[in-house]
Amino acid sequence: MAQLLAQEEKEKTTALKDLLSRIDLDELMKKDEPPLNFPETLDGFEYAFNEHGQLRHINTGEPFVFNYKEDLHRWNQKRYEALGEVMFIFDNILYKNVIFYFHRSLWEFFVL
Repeated sequence: MAQLLAQEEKEKTTALKDLLSRIDLDELMKKDEPPLNFPETLDGFEYAFNEHGQLRHINTGEPFVFNYKEDLHRWNQKRYEALGEVMFIFDNILYKNVIFYFHRSLWEFFVL
């Protein structure tokens, strides 16, 4: 009797594993999520850096909120990554401008 129950449990487990292996979780998660169209600027995300260099929401002054849309982890992660790309570009532009002005001021120093 115990062997029969163990065999039935094993068959149920195998059937469940087979069913779960056929479910595309990524597609299932995409079903109800909004489109992945994100802004390409900090202003578009409604964020800016304050006088202390902290990223804050333009309207509320709050720090970045990861869970912008409740129960949509994948969408929130993509939004976070898109903001990261914007900040990387912003950082590179800022860095290049500082270097440019630094070199320009040295050049002006040596020319004068």
